[in-house]
Amino acid sequence: MDHNKYIILAIDGAAGSGKSTTSKLLCEKFNYIHVDTGLHYRSLCCFFKNNYISADGVNDYLSFNSISLSSAIEGSNLFFLINGIRFSLNDLRNEEINKEVSYYARLPRLRSLLLSYQRNLPTVGKSKGFSGIVVDGRDIGSVVFPNADLKFFLHADLHIRQKRRIVDGERDSISGRDKLDRNRKVAPLSCPVGATSIDTGSLSVEEVIDLISNEILSIK
Repeated sequence: MDHNKYIILAIDGAAGSGKSTTSKLLCEKFNYIHVDTGLHYRSLCCFFKNNYISADGVNDYLSFNSISLSSAIEGSNLFFLINGIRFSLNDLRNEEINKEVSYYARLPRLRSLLLSYQRNLPTVGKSKGFSGIVVDGRDIGSVVFPNADLKFFLHADLHIRQKRRIVDGERDSISGRDKLDRNRKVAPLSCPVGATSIDTGSLSVEEVIDLISNEILSIK
């Protein structure tokens, strides 16, 4: 048992499955840093839309322009910057971005652009004194960190997930996003090999945290 082991924890799941809530609570409990990769794609979507570049025009734009990806740390959160700009949550979580983000996220060029950046994030977290990193998204355990120390796949009934989104003040077509995310050609949403599948609709938040915490403690 290595008490100094730096843990990489991958949490995947569809919209409204409880990824962010679970990740944030785990980070508070274990002194881990949190990375919400969904915000990476939302930021890119916002960046391109602000520059009047549709999803169909991204490849042409990147053929003639480079963009810089960097990080900023605030509390236990590791935020994403594009050309030094960090978009606010109001910029990223609104009906327009909800509607468009999956079209940008399915582009191989953007996913490739983010992959090397994302894989370097554990080094960033470790250098700042964190004991581990929790990365949540839709392809973390399958593509970004297939050798993560622990992998979890959160899921819940569509009705429950939709209700959670409304409570959070967001209104988007979860079923539509599910279809796009599961059927994209590159890194589709799926339960990663070796991941523990958790139905967050049948468990309380506390029960989910306890379940994952026990697995973390078993390898430390």
